[in-house]
Amino acid sequence: MEMREIEIFLTAAEELHFSRTAERLGISPARVSQTIKKQERRIGAPLFDRTTRAVRLSPLGEQLHQALKSGHRQIMQGIATAQATADGTAGTLTLGTLGPYSLQIKNVLDLFLARHPNARLQHREIQPASPLDLLKSGELDVAYLWLPIREPELTVRAAADAQRPAG
Repeated sequence: MEMREIEIFLTAAEELHFSRTAERLGISPARVSQTIKKQERRIGAPLFDRTTRAVRLSPLGEQLHQALKSGHRQIMQGIATAQATADGTAGTLTLGTLGPYSLQIKNVLDLFLARHPNARLQHREIQPASPLDLLKSGELDVAYLWLPIREPELTVRAAADAQRPAG
């Protein structure tokens, strides 16, 4: 079975209506019906019990639905994770803050995680006596510190700038 055929079957199993399945997937109802018939011929038994009034999964269709849905979900999550990695929105961001300052930017951190669900956020506390050491050593990706900071090898942005959309 090809991925599109699996998607059609799984959607039809959820909708229990071929026209709604077609609408949801952006294909014709005839394509849904043809794909299901092709799957039934390949398997050798009906996957759906159809009447003029209702569509239900047959016992075999229910068995196939249970077997395919978790695997399909894993495949789709794997693809999404690979895409997020490719476009730079996956991985771990290590943030350093002085004392309780991470609480002051909690809404920004929550927004970051909502926009990048495949990313992990790690927190490290920065020591006031040497606030730039972890950043310079590469142990931190970002540090939330008091300004001014005059270090030519570091990029410094004010927190207000970070909250404004780029562009």
